Amino acid sequence: MRQKIPSLLLVLALLCSLTAAWAAPPNGSLSIELCDWNAKTYTPATAEAVRLTLNGETLSGDVPAMIIDGRTLVPVRLVGEALSAQVLWVQQTGQVILKRGEDLIVLTLDSDSAVVNGVPASLPDGVPAQVVRYQGADRTMIPLRFVSEQLGAEVLWDQETYSAHITADTLEEPTPDPLPPEQSDKLVTDIQADANAQTVLITTDHTPEYQVMDLGDRLAVDVLGASLSSGFPGTIVVDNELISAVRYAEHGPGLRDGYDHVVRVVLDLQPGISYAKNVTVEAQENGVLLTTFLENRADVDFTPTVPIDPEKSTIVIDPGHGGSRPGARYEGIAEKDINLAVSKKLETLLKNHGYNVVMTRSTDVDVGLYERADIANAVNADLFVSIHSNAAENRPDYQGIYTYYHPSSRRGARLAQAIQTPLCRMTGGIDRGIKDADFVVIRETKMCAVLVEMGFMTNHEELMNLIDDSYQDKLAQGISEGIVSYLNSLQS
Repeated sequence: MRQKIPSLLLVLALLCSLTAAWAAPPNGSLSIELCDWNAKTYTPATAEAVRLTLNGETLSGDVPAMIIDGRTLVPVRLVGEALSAQVLWVQQTGQVILKRGEDLIVLTLDSDSAVVNGVPASLPDGVPAQVVRYQGADRTMIPLRFVSEQLGAEVLWDQETYSAHITADTLEEPTPDPLPPEQSDKLVTDIQADANAQTVLITTDHTPEYQVMDLGDRLAVDVLGASLSSGFPGTIVVDNELISAVRYAEHGPGLRDGYDHVVRVVLDLQPGISYAKNVTVEAQENGVLLTTFLENRADVDFTPTVPIDPEKSTIVIDPGHGGSRPGARYEGIAEKDINLAVSKKLETLLKNHGYNVVMTRSTDVDVGLYERADIANAVNADLFVSIHSNAAENRPDYQGIYTYYHPSSRRGARLAQAIQTPLCRMTGGIDRGIKDADFVVIRETKMCAVLVEMGFMTNHEELMNLIDDSYQDKLAQGISEGIVSYLNSLQS
């Protein structure tokens, strides 16, 4: 596998549905809005609609190709997917990745430059990739000439009919050789890393099942039940301020119980770089996308949505995971959703007791581990309680509840026990006890902090409990009782 570059562009709603007819006439004036991606503002403008064809067939979507300020722009997803390119969106960096065969193209919103197979390339006429809003739909648009120059297509312009005719060879997928008996029928077909290590893309021929392991100075992603299509291990040397290299190899039985084949991809991180602060891992339909970034560790400027009464104790509730980090996922259920549901119930109970309550997240968003701790420190919280659901992939018989505290915190141990006892009593869950751990959210917080593992999603019976509304009430009640008991003990 050869070194390439991943990154992307696309905007929130870059999902384009291909339809049989234009949402507006193919010719005539269009009322549009141009988006400034960084400022998140829109400016009214007008454009001329353009009819678009590919190999003689009309290409149409909810936003048409159009002429803006004399330049013909086309929707990147509409054209990219029509040309058999995989189109990916990286929210963290505001980029779109186009992957077609051996070619990898990275576009950045409001930038007139791109990266093509690791080489910088200017967009034609200095026209940047940009978001255009038309009839309520936002789409990322790129210059038409870029299609002909970088996606291997030929474009003919018909001035009389305002039509752009694209001609391109169909990208034929080679007929695979019969798999040798020792190779899995699920394959990792490509691994790509860009020179700046902004993204690492693991491409598969199936929707992958994978596990992520934080190994401190390394981050490992195990694609379970898969083989390397090439059959050979490899290393991509990057050596920049984020990662030094990406290594990959196939392993047989023994690495992961229950799997005869595992492809492990390892990011060797530079000193000071960590999974918690600098890497996101996102599932794709045919792969896994890792995005690396430098995080500004300046103090968080956080203002609670409800004023904090200095006369009352302040409790920060931290629903684990969220957004692009779903946590464990079993039987189609994501851990992040369970954690948030229980946290909201706990929030209500604690507010009813008269406490100040601050949530690190109240919606499905990704909040960094260090940022969660920073929020608690910023509001000068008295307690920090992180809510999680457990998993033991190879032990579906495991059940029970844990509460963790940092080994340096005696108060944390007391709070953990104060929560563990009523939580197990209230739910009837197996008491796995309290344990110490060096989790970021309980290490970086300056107050008494614990992390609750409410049960094992890998156990079907316990998973059904975790998603049951009445059982979630019991979980919230048990945690609330423990918090109230602990705070009352400080006043006695």
